Amino acid sequence: MNMSEYIHLWGKASVRVLDVRHIVMEAGESLSAYSMPAKCFIYVIRGNAQLKLDGQEHAAVPFYIIHSFKGMILNIPRLSEPFEYQIVFYKPFDMLSRSRERLGLLEKRNSYDIHYVLQPARPVFIKELFTDMHRSWISDDRLKGVIVQSLFLGLVYELLKQLEQEGTAVTVPDLTSQAIGYMDNHYMRPISVSSVADALDCSPRHLSRLFQKSGLGETPSDYLARLRLEKSGELLRDTSLTLQEIAVNVGYQDGYYFSRMFKKYTGVSPMEYRKEPFQMIQMKEKGPKMSFGRSEYSIAANKLRRYIDNNNHYYQDGGYTMNKSNVKKSTAIMLFISLSIFLAACGGASGTTVIHNSSHTAANGTEALASEGTARIIQHDLGETNVPESPERIVVLEQGFAQIVAALEVKPIGVADDNKPERFPKDTLEYIQGYTSVGTRSEPNLEVIRTLEPDLIIADTSRHSAIYEQLSEIAPTIVFKNDTADYAQSLAATEAIGEALGKGSETQVLIQEHQDGIEELRTQIDRNKTVLMITPDEEDGQSFQVRTSTSFHPSFLIEAGLQYALMDEDETNQLMTTEQLLAIDPDVMLILLNEDATSVIEAQADNPLWNSLAAVQNNNVHEVELATWSRQRSIVSLNQIMDEAADIF
Repeated sequence: MNMSEYIHLWGKASVRVLDVRHIVMEAGESLSAYSMPAKCFIYVIRGNAQLKLDGQEHAAVPFYIIHSFKGMILNIPRLSEPFEYQIVFYKPFDMLSRSRERLGLLEKRNSYDIHYVLQPARPVFIKELFTDMHRSWISDDRLKGVIVQSLFLGLVYELLKQLEQEGTAVTVPDLTSQAIGYMDNHYMRPISVSSVADALDCSPRHLSRLFQKSGLGETPSDYLARLRLEKSGELLRDTSLTLQEIAVNVGYQDGYYFSRMFKKYTGVSPMEYRKEPFQMIQMKEKGPKMSFGRSEYSIAANKLRRYIDNNNHYYQDGGYTMNKSNVKKSTAIMLFISLSIFLAACGGASGTTVIHNSSHTAANGTEALASEGTARIIQHDLGETNVPESPERIVVLEQGFAQIVAALEVKPIGVADDNKPERFPKDTLEYIQGYTSVGTRSEPNLEVIRTLEPDLIIADTSRHSAIYEQLSEIAPTIVFKNDTADYAQSLAATEAIGEALGKGSETQVLIQEHQDGIEELRTQIDRNKTVLMITPDEEDGQSFQVRTSTSFHPSFLIEAGLQYALMDEDETNQLMTTEQLLAIDPDVMLILLNEDATSVIEAQADNPLWNSLAAVQNNNVHEVELATWSRQRSIVSLNQIMDEAADIF
């Protein structure tokens, strides 16, 4: 891309500053494989370091500026001196129609994803801009958002002016190479093609097309499967780890599923391979040959990780250690990654982040936590609770909360799944797999919960208030509305749960991305339509449970700009007959059905009152999954139905 094109893009863009972070690292500390969550400017304040971005080394010195983007991998090797820097995360929006033509907009959106470095021509002025941005960001000034935005645009102007004067070339990176690099660095996590595409800010379909055009001869899923199975082959050959341990180390959460995948692609079982390792195995499905010899990305050569309870503790050579970092400071570095660098929303205030030694102390009960000074106070529907600073053994008693926990990349040890795990969304279930069922949401098994020795329990107000004291005797318990929550209450609960998990910044990013999706949805729907959500009454096939405006999904539709047809501030449901539905007569009607339910549209086909409904006459009655549109109450589930909502409305 030439400079005039890049400047033209900025001229057409609206920008939101997502976070301004000030980080201090001490000598002897390091940062390993941090995946950039958004576009950003990195500004060096003090010290010298050899930064690596996607493997490219930069001798970072004071005033040094690096532009990076989502998905790039940052490594800071062990420091010989203190190193201080700022990161300003941002998100550009093209001032174009935000239509559903995502592939058409993709090229423009990714055109901002360029990587360049600068030594500012006016270093003192640039330093003042970064300093003022951070000072404003952490202030209580109600206008701080406006101030930061104006300072950021001033920074962009200065950098673009210098780039233009110096004639520095900027290049749009190859997304295929980025995807391969991302998978190479993250294959040991439960990533999918969708999550890889999301990390690179593109669609899975577009990424697959790029792989097809690249001449690699394999799809993204083929590449990821081959990579994981090559790594697993090395572990089978060179270690005595169990199949479950190998599965976890290559990104599969279930040993049985891993074994099936291994045999599917190689033609032999893992144990057969371990007995007689082949040097070359032809994949049975489409894709290139899989070399099981030494790999340049060898796990065994890079301190094999065996996960114990959470992603921060590893096992190596008979003792606990951490990967690529000072042992005593490693936990703090992991906290630094998750709490300090990751995006926060515009309202999130944070000061200078200093990496320091920390140790984990587990305690069952809020008094012990408070006395040891390792707790944070979380306000919830039944009061306030001291929870561990970084809880690791979490029990979740509501499906919507489990979705939030999984979206924040936290694996619960116990979940109330109604003994029907298949009702979870596939991506959530894949991530939390391996949990212990603690029974139903309405009557969780307290004894099972007790045996899990949790350090945090997340419960529902309407279902679990009666057993709150019993739960609190087991572990610190926080309680929020989910079963009876409206949209605003769900947002508030999401934010509080994120804080309780020590994932405040990541939660703000999750909420911001969700709200961006709502903004896009508003441009795609007919706001003049009235809508009603119903489900057939189980006891009487001729009556319907009708969701009111105060229930979760209708309140979300109202937030998106639609007119909900049944307003009620007191009740979340009303039982109605077809005659009563006809009195409301909405433009669009959603029928919520369980997976095994019969079609209401077919059952009512000969009902003259039903056929008099405007929605029926205009073919605007839609049968949708009850699990997605009712049972799953979280912003994560709402993100998954936005595409469907745009098509319906």
